[in-house]
Amino acid sequence: MVRQPESIVIIGGGLAGLAAGTRILAGGYDGKLILLEKSPTLGGRTGSIDYRGKKLDLGQHMHVSGFDFYRKFITQIGLDDKLRTQSRLDVEFRDNDGLTGRVESNGLPPPFHLLSALYRFPFITFSDKLRLAGPMIPALLFDYEDNSRDLSFGEWLRKKGASERSIDKLWNQIIVPTLNAPVDEVSLRMGMMILKRVLLDRQGGRLGRLDAPMGMIGEAAASFIEDRGGEVRTASPVEDIRLEKEGEHLVRLADGSTVKAGVVLSAVPGHGLKNLLSDSALERFSRPFWHLEWNSIVNIHMMFAERVMEEEFFGYLEGTAGWVFNVSFNGEGAGKHICLTVSDPGELEEMEPEELVERVRRDLASPLPKIASASLEDSVVLYQPRATFKVSPGSASLRPPQNPVHEGFFLAGDWTDTGWPSTMEGATRSGYRAAAEVLDSISD
Repeated sequence: MVRQPESIVIIGGGLAGLAAGTRILAGGYDGKLILLEKSPTLGGRTGSIDYRGKKLDLGQHMHVSGFDFYRKFITQIGLDDKLRTQSRLDVEFRDNDGLTGRVESNGLPPPFHLLSALYRFPFITFSDKLRLAGPMIPALLFDYEDNSRDLSFGEWLRKKGASERSIDKLWNQIIVPTLNAPVDEVSLRMGMMILKRVLLDRQGGRLGRLDAPMGMIGEAAASFIEDRGGEVRTASPVEDIRLEKEGEHLVRLADGSTVKAGVVLSAVPGHGLKNLLSDSALERFSRPFWHLEWNSIVNIHMMFAERVMEEEFFGYLEGTAGWVFNVSFNGEGAGKHICLTVSDPGELEEMEPEELVERVRRDLASPLPKIASASLEDSVVLYQPRATFKVSPGSASLRPPQNPVHEGFFLAGDWTDTGWPSTMEGATRSGYRAAAEVLDSISD
């Protein structure tokens, strides 16, 4: 057991690393804590960049009211007043034919709280809607801990009678944005989690957003850490982690300097961690996390001279497909800055920015008619390669725990064994769990 080390080094300043750092210091650790982040800013995928005098979020992120650890973290760093959550689930979808449909809950118990909304959903037939009972009813009693590792959510939906049209127009519109892969490429367990915690949880499935640039999370967490004696170093990429004997681990930075640490907590993605550890260190892992697959996300920002959008967000079912956000919904220039977030972008990721912007503008001219004649003042395409790990069938066996095999070495990250998919909740949950493991290991 490592006892009150002189220093704890956290590598990675995304949500997982920030949550771990704040929790360790809030838990009573009074030694030296150093957080190293390779980028100039904190927050990882939830960070912001400075773009022509304003903050531009790397991605548009929504939470659900059932994100317990994420909400706890936001409250801990003092941003709870910026967290806005729906009073009930209410999601709008649009297509190229001018159809608009909503999925909104009423006051009835699940699954009847969605009955009227799904009955009016215009993108699937009446026969498709009747067949939704096949997945919905058993999902209320389904124990997703006991399912086959090899079964995909899409296979299960079809076994329960879901039509191909409902999979295309409803299920994939829910699963792709949340799990960054279509139903046929995600495990039954993860697909069922989204079904149960979003659609079938009348209270826990309410959507929300941060009423501020996402980069504020990193700033507030850094202030929390520094106010309690910790140190946050940005633009400090790590070259390798040398796991020596207990209490004498070495973290070597790209500039050649080293930091000695009694405890090292890695909060970098699995594909990055593989490159930081020696072959001998990797051989000790019973779960080969480096075999996890990763998917990308693309965000297309467009800034217009005129107001082109009134709604806060909606799901777009065709063309480039994705979720369209009114970025400045409650702020200055509302309706002029929109962003299409495309999960699992496929070939779109290979397109040049100018070509992709033109295609998106052309696609959205139907659900947002004002776009066609509005003056486009600026546009930015933000590519996030390997943004999330793929929760494919069998992937759970590749996800390591927070305290894997090395003394004084811990892991955080949404790709670790949290039981959650790659979400803000999964990231913060992993950080809190890793912090609990660290605190337990250094207790007297």
